Amino acid sequence: MFYSPFWSIFIRSEPVLRETAMLGSLAFGALSSFWVTLTFLLSGAPYHYSSDIIGLFGLLGVAGALMALGVGKLCDIINPRIITGVALLLSLAGFVIAWVGGQFLPALVAAVILLDLGTQAVQISSQNRIYSLKSEAGSRLNTVYMVRYFAGGSIGSFLGVNGWSWLGWNGVGMVGVGMLALALVVYALDLNRSRWRNRTK
Repeated sequence: MFYSPFWSIFIRSEPVLRETAMLGSLAFGALSSFWVTLTFLLSGAPYHYSSDIIGLFGLLGVAGALMALGVGKLCDIINPRIITGVALLLSLAGFVIAWVGGQFLPALVAAVILLDLGTQAVQISSQNRIYSLKSEAGSRLNTVYMVRYFAGGSIGSFLGVNGWSWLGWNGVGMVGVGMLALALVVYALDLNRSRWRNRTK
C-alpha cells in the first residue's frame, strides 16, 4: 500500500500551508529572477559597472532585510496575513520600479530595497502563520514551506534568465511582475475562500 510522504499530507490538509507555500515561492521566485539578471543589466549600457561595484548592490539588499526585522513584532499586533498582502504589494511596487526605471540608478536602489523588504516580510509573516497551526508539527510544516520556497526561487531564476535572453530587461520585468501579480491573485482568491468558509460554519 502506498503512503504519501508527510509533506503531501500536510499540503492537502492545511490550507494555510498551501497558501503560504505558494505565496512564498512566487515572491522568492520574483526576487531570484531580479538578482540573477541584475548583473546583466549593470554590466551593460548605460552602467558598464565592474563586478566589484555590482557586488555592492548586495549591501542594499541587506538594508531591506534589516528593515524587515520588525515584521516579527508586527505579527503580534497585526494579522500576519495582512502583513503578507502588504509585503506582496511592496515587492510588486519594487519590481515595477525596477522594470520601468531600470536605466536610472536611484530607481534601481529603491527597487532593491523594496524587493528585499517585501520578500523578507512575506517570509517572516508566512512562517508566523505556519508555526501557529500545529505546534507539535511545526518543524515539518516549515520544511514543506521551505522546500516550496526554494523551488520557487529556482524557477524564478530559470525564468528570469530566459526572460533576459528573450527580451532583455523587459523580459525580466514581465517575469517578476507576472509572478508577483499571480501571488496577489492567489492571495485574493484564498481570502474569498476563507470568508466563504467562515460564513458556512
